[in-house]
Amino acid sequence: TSKLPFTTSTLTQTSSIKLNFSASKTMKLAQGLYEGKKIGNTLVGLISYMRTDSTRLSDVFVKDTFEFIKNNYGKNYVGYVKKTKEKENVQDAHEGIRPTSINRTPDEVKAYLTNDEYKLYKLIYTRALASLMADAKTLATTVILENNGYTFKATGSVLTFDGYLKVYSEYEDSEDVILPDLKNYKSGCITADDITKTQHFTKPAPRYTESSLIKEMESLGIGRPSTYATIVGTIKDRGYVILKDKKFEPTEIGIETTDKLQEFFSGIVNVEYTANMEHDLDEIAEDKMDYKKVLHEFYDEFEPLVEKAFHEMEKKGPEETGENCPECGSPLVIRKGKYGEFVACSNYPNCKYIKKEEKEVVEICKCPKCGKGMIVERKTKKGKIFYGCNNYPKCNYALWYKPTGEICPKCGELIVDKNGENICVNCEEDK
Repeated sequence: TSKLPFTTSTLTQTSSIKLNFSASKTMKLAQGLYEGKKIGNTLVGLISYMRTDSTRLSDVFVKDTFEFIKNNYGKNYVGYVKKTKEKENVQDAHEGIRPTSINRTPDEVKAYLTNDEYKLYKLIYTRALASLMADAKTLATTVILENNGYTFKATGSVLTFDGYLKVYSEYEDSEDVILPDLKNYKSGCITADDITKTQHFTKPAPRYTESSLIKEMESLGIGRPSTYATIVGTIKDRGYVILKDKKFEPTEIGIETTDKLQEFFSGIVNVEYTANMEHDLDEIAEDKMDYKKVLHEFYDEFEPLVEKAFHEMEKKGPEETGENCPECGSPLVIRKGKYGEFVACSNYPNCKYIKKEEKEVVEICKCPKCGKGMIVERKTKKGKIFYGCNNYPKCNYALWYKPTGEICPKCGELIVDKNGENICVNCEEDK
């Protein structure tokens, strides 16, 4: 087993899983490391360019790293330059993401970085170092058990040489499964201590995380190293999705937008068309295709679709209330949500103001406890209605039943409507 240097895609994926950084945060931190940090009195660029889909490393870096590995870990840890199958859309103008110097270890620069910058630099540094170290070696074992015509297989492995795991183990996912010692079972017969039966059902595909969405886009040939974080950020910022337990869930506006795009633009809003367009743009960049021809072909297909959508798509402009947003001044509009209609700013998502419906407060009678406040209808956090003084928290007088407004002539307490009967809250007698 071995590791390749990071590309933009694999860096954002690994950073999301191992450091819990969003794609936009990872790229922002990487941009700062690339532009440089002040080490002593000198501004030093700590990593190579972070927008790349190449895993190539310069000969100078490889040579220096091999020497570093030999001096710090020993000859047997020196690896080789890993090769990957060239993807169709790889732009090889840049190297893989790596430290500018293998001798600038994370510990040496830690004092000059923020905690998050240090975490990302350490991840990038360690991955580049691991990519040039020897493979880890494991001893794989398979045990096959036979019972009444059925076979049961167990596999496990034991690490015999740690190789690149010497430095990369904290970021590795796999854990070795250790099998029990079977040397004592020379007869070939093993008695089971326990047998457990489990039934597996087909599960729907899991929702995308930031990491898995970027991985899917890369495998489909959609986007570029410079656009992954932007794409993920856009669908969140425009309210098409929300993050719940680190997974994307589509919102109503996201579902409706997708439905309309599929209804009127399915021919161009699909992964095959997008991937082919990426290919055409590469061909244009390499002077293998005429950009005017590609643009004409696009507009000849796109323009009639826009015209059709303009005339036939149902217009769902939100109705204005006549009020302006108190936060940005844009018109307030009526929107529909999961729990019905609500009033919000038309400038969403730039402004996220939502008008809170103010329920009319009905004053029932004067508070008998403080004599200053009025008894009003209120609700608990769970939605249960009660009646209390509006002078709270100075006065904590409260009742579960609605006061009639009358006073008990015997004790001076309030009379309430308890299940259709007028009763004094103190005397508990019918009035």
